[in-house]
This record gives sequence, structure tokens and C-alpha cells, in this order.
Amino acid sequence: MYDVGIIGAGPAGYTLAIRLAQKGKKVILFENKYVGGTCLNFGCIPTKSILHSCSLFDKFKTCEKFGVTAENISFDFQKIYERKNTVVEKMRKSLEKLILSYDVDIIYEEAFIESSEKIKCKSGTYDCENIVVATGSEPAEIKTLKRNNFVLNSDDILELTELPKSIAIIGSGAIGIEWARIFSSLGSQVYLIEMADKLLPTADFEVSQRIERILKRNKVKIYTSNYVEKVENNSVVLKSGDKIQAEKILVATGRKAVLPKNNNNNTLETSEKGSATVDEIYKNKSGVYVIGDASSKIQLAHNAIHQALYLAEYLCEGKIPRNYVIPSVIYGEPEIAWAGKTEQELAGTNYKKFLYPISALGKAQSDGEIEGFVKLLSVNDIIAGVHIISPEASSLICEFILPIQNKLKISELKEICHAHPTYSEGSFESILGLCSEPLTVMKGV
Repeated sequence: MYDVGIIGAGPAGYTLAIRLAQKGKKVILFENKYVGGTCLNFGCIPTKSILHSCSLFDKFKTCEKFGVTAENISFDFQKIYERKNTVVEKMRKSLEKLILSYDVDIIYEEAFIESSEKIKCKSGTYDCENIVVATGSEPAEIKTLKRNNFVLNSDDILELTELPKSIAIIGSGAIGIEWARIFSSLGSQVYLIEMADKLLPTADFEVSQRIERILKRNKVKIYTSNYVEKVENNSVVLKSGDKIQAEKILVATGRKAVLPKNNNNNTLETSEKGSATVDEIYKNKSGVYVIGDASSKIQLAHNAIHQALYLAEYLCEGKIPRNYVIPSVIYGEPEIAWAGKTEQELAGTNYKKFLYPISALGKAQSDGEIEGFVKLLSVNDIIAGVHIISPEASSLICEFILPIQNKLKISELKEICHAHPTYSEGSFESILGLCSEPLTVMKGV
């Protein structure tokens, strides 16, 4: 008998398998496709590879102002995609070796929950003292838009063989924004359609406003408070009456949970949206545990990893999982990141706000990367929310997770010395700004 059987080898599943093995547990891991899940194979990693190619291309387009001359700048779309595939395959092989190095058994077959202590697959039935479902998620669909060569989801878009001259992207969350950045960088005409009244609906309103400005500067055409009413002969008709002619449509309206197909029919209790319901220890009423996108409202790889670490602690030591702050990041130039409360969520409370322009930093001026800001929100001398648009925002955000999570006082954070010149000085300056003591912002501004 295995101590733990895990269905799904994405960030939640493989992290849990490794940590349990480190703690001396006998673990078996089931995966019906590739280790690494959506993040490694169809999401985070391949898109970051493509975005990096786009970033290099954009930098070469403006290199003359830095005294560098480059003639006949161009790109090879197929080679950009080939590199993406190479990166993914390399990381997948490395991950498999990593998992196996901890003596975790991997079964590459579709797995079913036979009972709360039995997992069944083609090769046989495996007894497990505990079963964990970490089967992830898949692209959500729009019922009125049938998936085909014209209407694509975020998996399909990674299989393109040539660059579309134009594309309509439905949804302006992380997936929609990142692909809008990719295609606009490479010269495609991008139409971005969002049902909400602003881009990035869950973000702080000033982040939404700024990213809209940046995208418009890159000639992205934006339609907010709108949706696709119908598609006629590859013409996209919006609720507003606007008609868009595009070579492709990308549906980027989020993701939905994937759960094992069970022999006993609906073994797992689910919510109205189809994700598994769990309690504070990630346990479903069926008696099995569910972590990651399959049960979480926040479908992010780093959230899944953290749930896996906490579940490992519970299974081995009985520790109850704690609450933690989850950062959100959107990649491209410049990066976008946030954590904690938005200003609209704090409306009606006695909060303080300071918005520090990245352009005031020596590092930003040296790099020619002056677009963005660090926005801090505080309540009672405690940081309540942080919202960043800046180079390296994905790293800068981490500086604020510790004080938000542990409710450290802003007066204490002022004591931290930041290297000069760096983008992290924007964090320092924004903290000083909340205390009305900024050093690189004009008096009275």
C-alpha cells in the first residue's frame, strides 16, 4: 500500500509528491499526459518563452537611441515557437528526473477514484492510505463559439504554424493581456474584447487604466463593456454593433476545473461551477483531498504549490494549513503585479495611498524603461495592498508579501536598506511616500 496516491502531475501534484517523499512517505503519482501540467506545457512557461522573444525584438526596434545600430531587424515566427517547444521539452525531462530521484512511482495512465483508498487505471488498482486529486484545469469555453481552426483556445494558440495578420482576443485577464502583447509586438492587428467596463477586471482601477493606455499605444483596439454576439463568415459581431474582421479568434475567458472521471459517478462533491469543494484541510466530503486548480478559486501555479506544501505538512505532521497572501503577475513589457486589496475594495475605509512613478528612478532612466508605478495602500500603518507596473514587477511584488501577510508596520519597513540604483528603490520610495517622506518626488506633488 502507498501512503499517498496523487492524481495529476502539475505544480500541485509534483510538489506534493516531492515534499511527501522528502518526509519519508511512499508516493505514487498518476499522469495521463505530461508532468508539469498546464503551467509547464501549455501555460506559464511556453508563453514566457514567446514573450521573451518579443521583448528582444522590441528592444532591437528602439536600440538606436542607446547608441546601438541594428539593420534589417526581423523575426522568424516558426523559430520562436520551436524555441518554446525546446524549452518546454527540456524542462519536462528535467522535472521527470527530479521526481524520480525521490523514488516516487509515476504511472502515465488516466486514473480513476475507485474509493477513498483505491485508485484504478489501465494497469491495475492501487491501494493508497490517502488520495489527492490535483488534476488542474482546462480552458473555459463560450457555448456560442464552436472551437475550430478559426476559434482557438489558449492551448490551440500554442500550435500556430504562422502568425495571423489580425486576431480578436476575448477576455482581458492574464491570458488575454499577455497574448495581446505578443501579437501586437509581432505586428498583428489585435482586437481586445472585454465584457467588464475595464481591462483586467480584478485589478486596481489605476492598473487597468495604465495597461489600457500602454496597449493603445501599441495599436491594440479595445472594446470594453462588450461581448461577441455572433460570428458570421469569420466576421466577429459585437453587442455594440461593431464588426471585426480577424484571421483568428482567441477565447481567453478563464479556465475551468478538471476532475477525474470516476467509476462510481460523481464521487467528488462539486460547486455550481464544477470545481471540487474542500474544507480547511483541502478535503472533499468524498474523503479524498483536492488541491490546485481543481478546487481553488485562484487558479495560479504558485497557489497550487503552496497548497501542496501545506497539505504535506498536514498529512505528515497534522498541521492545519494557514492563510497566505497570493500575488498576481502578468508578464510582458512592463510587467504587472499586485497583492492584497485594491483601492476600490478599500473604498469607505480610512486608508492612505501613495503612487510612486517609476520614471523618478535613476535605474529606470538609465534603462529607458520609464513606464509604470508602485502604488501602495495602507490602513492603520499596515500595508493593505500593493500594485506595480514596472520592469521586474514579478520580483518586486515579493518584497511586499511578507509585510502584508505578517502585518508589519510601515514604520519598520522604512529601516530596510535598498541597493542603488535598482527598481527596488521604487518600493522603498513608495513606503517613504506613505509616511509623507519621499526623497525623489517634488514637494507638493
